[in-house]
Amino acid sequence: MEITRIRAGDLADPEVDELLTEIVEFDRAINRALGFGSDFDPLPGSVRGKLVRSDAFTSHEIWLGRIEGRLVAKSGAYLSLSDNTDVADVYTGVLPEARRHGLGTQLLTVMETQLREDGRTRMNAWCEMPALDFSADPRRPRIAAAAGTGSLPADHGEVAFALHSGYRLQQIERCSAARIQGAAIEGEAGVPVPEMSSATGDETTSEAPDDTAAGDDYTIRTWAGPTPVEHVEAIALLRQKMSTDVPGAAELYDESKWDGDRVRALEADREFAGGRTQTALALLDGEGVGFTEVVSYAGRPNVAYQGATLVRSEHRGHGLGARLKIANHAALRRDSPIERVYTWNAAENSWMLAINDRAGFAAVGWVGLWKKILD
Repeated sequence: MEITRIRAGDLADPEVDELLTEIVEFDRAINRALGFGSDFDPLPGSVRGKLVRSDAFTSHEIWLGRIEGRLVAKSGAYLSLSDNTDVADVYTGVLPEARRHGLGTQLLTVMETQLREDGRTRMNAWCEMPALDFSADPRRPRIAAAAGTGSLPADHGEVAFALHSGYRLQQIERCSAARIQGAAIEGEAGVPVPEMSSATGDETTSEAPDDTAAGDDYTIRTWAGPTPVEHVEAIALLRQKMSTDVPGAAELYDESKWDGDRVRALEADREFAGGRTQTALALLDGEGVGFTEVVSYAGRPNVAYQGATLVRSEHRGHGLGARLKIANHAALRRDSPIERVYTWNAAENSWMLAINDRAGFAAVGWVGLWKKILD
């Protein structure tokens, strides 16, 4: 197998255009093999961004494996450039018809070797599976997560590959979906996505105005698009806290460094990919104490994906997480065509999962987060 390494920005525009369709089709084939529907298919704008965009904070690299010119395997790495410079978030995929010939191992080994040469020794990886695969046949052998909650079927293809490659299952996340408006739709593998409840809960909806008093002297501010200038530093601080304060994050990363420039760089990346961010920020005496965000894309205007959510530890216990998401979903209902929202939560975060259940979210998939230290 011929292997080519491509760093973000390496290719001229004509080369990117030629490669883009091939990568999108490859990623779509991998997604279908996993059993997920079109809501999780790659978006050309996002793929292009990974090929061409690099800034002072993050970059992407990909490794392409070809046999007789045909793309049969692909690996990739998301790299932080301003902190966690010994970490790489990696993935590997092989077309179904080309599996069980050692191609994935060959490609992963090349990527790990070259990343190690660049000083990246902490590998974080993930695997995804539909809810039906996750729960099928309870008698199957399972691998428990080091975080202490949840397990994955050991004989599942992606799980077996990670174990064979020396990765340790660190944590499990549940991917859930709910409908916030519009006609009934389907999630992965034909599983209906339920309607969001109007009862009070974490992911409910409310027709609240943009600047809503949340009680207890907290105020919720919502906006779509770039962060208003007066809130950029608050969002930067909350994102920095997010890097280690959410369940399991400290096991995978050191605290990230965030400032206004990095916030703007992230917004520029999303805008380049056709993304639109809806944000809610909790304020107390003008200080940002919690936030949540949902991202949607022009190429898939009816679907949104939950991004970061954090309430600073000293302000928890006031229901701010629920209030933030209530306000954000209200803005989505009022100002966008979004019909359904996907969210990801750590399996050990039982409080958040219980609120999601009451709010009408149902599991459509599970994600295994893996860790490996290179010698």
